[in-house]
Amino acid sequence: MFCIVSFVVLSILGIFSASNRRLAREALDCVFRRLTLRPCNTGFDEKMKAKILGVVITRSERAAAFLNKRFEVLAWIFFVILMASSIYSVRGLYLFYTTGSCEGLNSPNFCVFDPTGANNEISSSGVCKANQESQAPLSIDGLDLSSFPERNPDSPDQIVMIACYHCEYSRKTYPLVDSLAERYGANFVFLHYPVKEPTDYFSRLGYCVYQADPVKFWDFNDAMFSGEKEQLDDPAYIQTMLTGLGLDAFGIDNCTNSLQTRQAVDAQLKEVVKSGFYGTPTVFIGDQALVGPKPYRVYAIALKGLLYWLR
Repeated sequence: MFCIVSFVVLSILGIFSASNRRLAREALDCVFRRLTLRPCNTGFDEKMKAKILGVVITRSERAAAFLNKRFEVLAWIFFVILMASSIYSVRGLYLFYTTGSCEGLNSPNFCVFDPTGANNEISSSGVCKANQESQAPLSIDGLDLSSFPERNPDSPDQIVMIACYHCEYSRKTYPLVDSLAERYGANFVFLHYPVKEPTDYFSRLGYCVYQADPVKFWDFNDAMFSGEKEQLDDPAYIQTMLTGLGLDAFGIDNCTNSLQTRQAVDAQLKEVVKSGFYGTPTVFIGDQALVGPKPYRVYAIALKGLLYWLR
């Protein structure tokens, strides 16, 4: 097994050194012969053993004697370690590609492929603890989504997104999810939850826009997520945007202040909380809850499956 370990190490070193590339070829030949139960005709294993012992003996004769006596056993140990680390690395790469985390969906553990943890960042909702290890499973089962904005209701594929207009992570994620829903014609349900806003005004605003025109709501939503975040707090900007979309800005303003709207939105927010979500963005696709701004491929794989995505 020493030949296999040597081949892997020397192949990497061979990128920078021609002499190591030659040794890597010898190691590969040795690997093929050992796999077919034949001895290495190049004497590669003995050559490398002599090189290693030559270095070790200059530092410690006892260490060299120990290494010489147990060389084959140590080679097997290093082989097992190499195989285990390779399997773990491949597993981590697969999970990162399909879920955005090396340890699986929404894992907060360090991931070498996402060292900053950007794929799991959220704006905390304040309705429960931010430590997701303590959370009950996230789920939309049993939620009444009938009053929320919805597109393509007859589609068998459903995407439910909980987001906040002022949340940077939601603003990063919304265009990806919206594009995915449009590309595959999925049923898209949008739930606004004000985690970064002092009041539920924007939830009421979205509710009133949807009541006024369900189709133009999605243009409104695009404008809310694509515009400058600071502009959202300017009433004049909101009025201008609504007018530009062909909506009755005055009527919508009156709607946001009505008692009926306040009661309806309060009921909606309580419904959102039932999902167990702890921050935005949270996207439900099938039986999966994806927390944080995942790459587009992760949402696509959750919706259509890995094999479909790779076609």
